[in-house]
Amino acid sequence: MSIRRGLIAVVVGGSVAACASEPGVIGPPADVPFSPQDVAASIFSLRFAADNIAVASVGTITDALGLTTPGFSAAPRRYERGVAPRGAIVPSFKPGSLRKLVADRAVRLSQGARNAVPLFPINFLGQTFVFDATTDSYVIDAARGGAPSDGVRFILYRLDPASRLPALPLAPFGFVDLTDESDAVSTRLRVRAFDTAGGDLPLANYLIDGAFGSVSSGVIVNLLTEGFIVDADGRFDFNLDETMETDDARGVTIATLDHRVISDEGTSTRLRVEGDIANDGSHSDLGFLFDINGSAGASEVDIRVVDGRQDGVIRHRGQTEVLISGTVAQPDYQAPRGGGFFADEIAALDEILFGIDDVLIMADELFRPLGELFGVR
Repeated sequence: MSIRRGLIAVVVGGSVAACASEPGVIGPPADVPFSPQDVAASIFSLRFAADNIAVASVGTITDALGLTTPGFSAAPRRYERGVAPRGAIVPSFKPGSLRKLVADRAVRLSQGARNAVPLFPINFLGQTFVFDATTDSYVIDAARGGAPSDGVRFILYRLDPASRLPALPLAPFGFVDLTDESDAVSTRLRVRAFDTAGGDLPLANYLIDGAFGSVSSGVIVNLLTEGFIVDADGRFDFNLDETMETDDARGVTIATLDHRVISDEGTSTRLRVEGDIANDGSHSDLGFLFDINGSAGASEVDIRVVDGRQDGVIRHRGQTEVLISGTVAQPDYQAPRGGGFFADEIAALDEILFGIDDVLIMADELFRPLGELFGVR
């Protein structure tokens, strides 16, 4: 059974995305030699993607709506350079919860109900929420209009970088509209954010799409998101696709990821991940293929991570330039023709591998509103 679908209308490069100064992709020069420092610099901005102010605010807001668990992200991810999620993509996968969702769906369908899970209580629809500093919570402001009839509006505030809650004194600068675009096939959440202090500048426009179902081996979940986000740290255009499938007989979850991100530097990246993880967390075997195409040329990271140990290569223009071994926490780099690398080159190689983690963490944050709902976050 396949539940992979195309996302509906988020047109990056069309009328919606063009409002926010869409970047162009920088094509790789034909003869640029391999430089770890230049490759790392071409994806430097990826470290900031997960901390986008609109995405962080949506996380706080979905806590308030009860879609997610408060405290999911306690600190900006850019400061976690020593934390690599390559070995544990789905550390909190909950197949039992998914089986209950599938059973509930079957009951709803038999009763003529729609397949998707409603996202907002009916009394929230069309309402605007503001942050109440006295109670540290969002409350409805009945005097404010403009909220979508099929969703909710939240006023955006500058965030405290440590708590990721609105900073005091409150400094509103825009709003985010969350709309329920779910249908009989899947649950869909549209996110649109604007900076009204800067003249209604678009900060984000993306759609998160989630579906689940039963397969012969167990349960399958597919999450998709496509669109753009932008703030002072840069603009990122993305198309992220994750499928998680349980294999009850083997006691594993099979992960298939295909994430495409254009960094603020104009570098086109594509991260593909395939493999399986034991449901009890005792074993993981994952392959990572990370393509980087930008001003530093065309490079490819190809590694396999088994229970935290990794083995792979970095290729540039199709030629192997780096051999990778060791562990995720302590990688070892060797030149294929013998010898090692200087300290600044090793630091840059670390940053290239961290680019993989930056994309995974970005996806983690973007999928958060539906991830917990579907039992995969």
